[in-house]
Amino acid sequence: MRPKKEQEAEVVTNVLKDLMIVHLGLAGVQQRAIRSIVRCDMNRVTRIVRHFKTSKKGANGDAS
Repeated sequence: MRPKKEQEAEVVTNVLKDLMIVHLGLAGVQQRAIRSIVRCDMNRVTRIVRHFKTSKKGANGDAS
């Protein structure tokens, strides 16, 4: 069994990666780019990014 500090560090690292994926997804970065920036698998990126939708705004500000 690994020491408690290593387990805590891994948990913190995973949470930070998830937060980075969320912020990059909200910023409109493509999923492939997010995967390469965060250095994780595509399934993880897709699993997180699919929960929010980015809407394209038209010329008058309405979502199309």
